[in-house]
Amino acid sequence: MTRIVLLLVLILAANQAYAAEGGLSNYIPAFYGDLALAVEPPDGFSFRNDVFYFSGDIGESFRSGDIKANVDVTLVYDYLSFLYKPGFKVFGAPVAFAITPAIGHADIEADIKVGEVSGNLNDDHTGLGDTTLSAMFYWNHEKFHFSLNNYIVTPTGDYDADDLANTGLNYWTFEVDVAATYLNEETGQDYSILVGYGYNTENEDTDYQSGDEVHLDFVLNQFITESFAIGINGYFYKQIGADSSDGDLLGSFKGEGAGIGPAIYYIKEISGKDVYFIAKWVHDYHAENRVKGDYAYASFALSF
Repeated sequence: MTRIVLLLVLILAANQAYAAEGGLSNYIPAFYGDLALAVEPPDGFSFRNDVFYFSGDIGESFRSGDIKANVDVTLVYDYLSFLYKPGFKVFGAPVAFAITPAIGHADIEADIKVGEVSGNLNDDHTGLGDTTLSAMFYWNHEKFHFSLNNYIVTPTGDYDADDLANTGLNYWTFEVDVAATYLNEETGQDYSILVGYGYNTENEDTDYQSGDEVHLDFVLNQFITESFAIGINGYFYKQIGADSSDGDLLGSFKGEGAGIGPAIYYIKEISGKDVYFIAKWVHDYHAENRVKGDYAYASFALSF
């Protein structure tokens, strides 16, 4: 009987240590832009591909130390973003729309100890990720640029509540972001800041709802030449509402985190089109009730 109870706790605790149900959410640090973050894109179609890698862990104690969990998480995702800017304005602002499907691989390993009994679980899965729908509005004044970004993350990814590793989170996220960029083409300065607020719905398969989130992302870039730039990107994240679930076996979570890291950019003209190549890394220097680790990106983008 003890081993059956342990197995149930292993599955529950490990799953809650993954996703916002104790660890990660649909907010991904450094994913919200890099070069000219709030600058209006050209009319027509644009495409971007982001290959994302994350490796991190979380160690938590629950029930006054009666339950201890250590979870290692490795994620590899490929995000394909298709953007269209039709060339008209809404309320005086140019507007653009985007859809971002994803495929991914998740690998989770959990070591759980309940009293004197301990166990290990390991699971991995490759499949579809959740899809993001976006609508963006743009304004500018001389060297200053502003955008209002609206995102809906739809639960299209693979998910099974009985599995430890899933490539989807099985809940909706509605997010609104406001971004500003200072872009000086004469000096090569490109500085951006973004503030976002996200609301998460309940995961109906687990009766778990992740708390509302706020985050601040920043990018400081300097062009060395017309085609090469270096930068620093970072973030601050905080849940302003606690996670909640029926039964509340492991208690409510309220996560926060912060990270910073370098970025490099290279622009090359191919067949008359500027193609942007981007590599960046963010290291978490602080995490509470959230998986702590390293985020790496290799990306390219172009407009047609």
